[in-house]
Amino acid sequence: MNSEIKVQEKAIITDLKNQNIVETLQKAFEQAGVLPLITQSREIYVHIPLGATFFRDGQPIGGTYLDVEFAEAIVLISAGKPVIFYEAPATAHRNVKNLFEKFGYTELARKYSQVRILCLEDDVIDKLSTRSLHYGFDYPLVELPGFLFDNQNLIISFSNPKAPFPDAVAGFKGLPFSLSGKSLIIGSTLFPKKNLLHLAFTDVGLGLKGYLVDALDKIHKAGVKCVGINGGRFAGAMIDQVKVHPVDWNVLVISTNIGIADAVAATLMGFEPQKIDYFIELIQKALISSELNTISIIEIGVGRARLEQQLRMNNPFLPQERSITTRQWILGILRQVSFKDRLRMVRKILPSIIRYKFTKKRKHN
Repeated sequence: MNSEIKVQEKAIITDLKNQNIVETLQKAFEQAGVLPLITQSREIYVHIPLGATFFRDGQPIGGTYLDVEFAEAIVLISAGKPVIFYEAPATAHRNVKNLFEKFGYTELARKYSQVRILCLEDDVIDKLSTRSLHYGFDYPLVELPGFLFDNQNLIISFSNPKAPFPDAVAGFKGLPFSLSGKSLIIGSTLFPKKNLLHLAFTDVGLGLKGYLVDALDKIHKAGVKCVGINGGRFAGAMIDQVKVHPVDWNVLVISTNIGIADAVAATLMGFEPQKIDYFIELIQKALISSELNTISIIEIGVGRARLEQQLRMNNPFLPQERSITTRQWILGILRQVSFKDRLRMVRKILPSIIRYKFTKKRKHN
């Protein structure tokens, strides 16, 4: 680790209940130390998890996307700096541009001259400088946009806390939730067309955590300042891979250390970060302290107490009852795409499945 880069160990828990979004975010950014980072930055890149949006009866489900009001609040606090909101295509959506339009981001760009919208679609990949990460069999070839490694930029990862499902998944070795770290890296990845299922399979078989932590480590060592924000009005507890139970959240967890933001958000959801491999690997890379109980937490309002009381009575994030099988989980992912795309995706990942099964069998022998 580059000893010149100071790792922050502070998080802000901000109550959003009946609060003005701009004033609340301004105060939280001030307490978290984000405002000086905005002043120092040339451009601000904000990853927004629109690709993870789920719809019911044609309407987006709370807890699966970022409300444009939060995006506008970031713009108003950004002191006139260029703000680029971006997202990569996700399995469930062929064209992210439609989501930018549907949720008001395109209009936001018309309203503020400093705002740009960037869809990491195939047609813009050639126009971006990229950085390749090679992991051999474990993961498909990964390309990340060059702006993640430019230390003149400020990167903000905004994520709605989600647990994949309220049941444990037999054989699943990946992350038990989606927070800022996962959102930033997966949402910035320039996949070959419809390659997300391939990565999802490796998540089951080999553990996505290693790839996420390694990518975060490379960004950190490049000296890039990153801010993790978890939360919003709703969080999303997954009933299965295509159904979401919105949870009244009304809290933001903010830190200039994405790992710390994730650890605090995970604790609010009822998990024990020190027992989760993702955080153990962050500790091993010295991206967060090994003493998670020493994290300095500043509270604005009473959101933490409200959430703790609410989840004490019924916590839909934690595993319950019988386990979902890995097979059911993968079939759930496939149901999110067209029949034609399912066949193409399965053909793409079959060689990896065979290699994985063969490698696993050889290790047993």
